[in-house]
Amino acid sequence: MAASRPSPAAPFANRELNGEQLLDELSELRNAQVSQKQLEDLARALKDLEGRRVSEVTSRLKALASNRFAGQPALGALLVRWSTKLKSELDVPLLLGHLERLALVSAMLSATRRGADRFPRGGR
Repeated sequence: MAASRPSPAAPFANRELNGEQLLDELSELRNAQVSQKQLEDLARALKDLEGRRVSEVTSRLKALASNRFAGQPALGALLVRWSTKLKSELDVPLLLGHLERLALVSAMLSATRRGADRFPRGGR
């Protein structure tokens, strides 16, 4: 009988983690007026969590939510929500990558919106 390989927790194994899930979260953050700068600050803050244990990452995410991002409840709630879904060390890099992608995709969408505003509307 072969030993089963460990796998990430269900939320991190979801095919739509960095697809529809990410876009829904971006929409939620945009509606709450979370700025690109705050998303970039989050991405930078996550860099020192790489290679850490689940318990440490969970507590650090909650601390970021209640301290550094206390002024932005939607972003804090997102961090707390994700921190509770971490189950094993396999989940940590998947979550960190997902949160970093939020900032990257947000930046790309913002640039696209700014660029689209420069083109004339309608017809030819």
